[in-house]
Amino acid sequence: MKCIAASKKKREGNLLKFMVSKVRDISIIEHIVEHCSRIFIAKEMFGDDYSVFLSNSVYFDAVSMNLLQIGELANHLSKEFKEKHSDIPWRNMISLRNIVAHGYEILKKDRVWNTICEDVPTLHKQCSEILKIRRNI
Repeated sequence: MKCIAASKKKREGNLLKFMVSKVRDISIIEHIVEHCSRIFIAKEMFGDDYSVFLSNSVYFDAVSMNLLQIGELANHLSKEFKEKHSDIPWRNMISLRNIVAHGYEILKKDRVWNTICEDVPTLHKQCSEILKIRRNI
């Protein structure tokens, strides 16, 4: 009888961990969408102009900080979530975060510009779709 009770308790504990993980992953995705939106706002405020981006350290710093946050958040997603959404380049986000945070190499402004112009809109769309699907379930 004790074995059955222990087994049931373990299953319930695993289910609870799974549920908490799913809720946490969705919360993280919401925050990633928010940081993407902040990058869009920075582009609106400073302009969608590469020369302004190159010459304005406040613009560069604002965008870099949000990219750092996106990478940090991606690093906290569950392994299962990242595997389920393997079309999203989680590893690249985390790697960019490490470069911004630790300066493993000089952060190249052209790489950051390409990221905010090409990758961030795609990421925003993908994460927004995930939220839309999850909220309709």
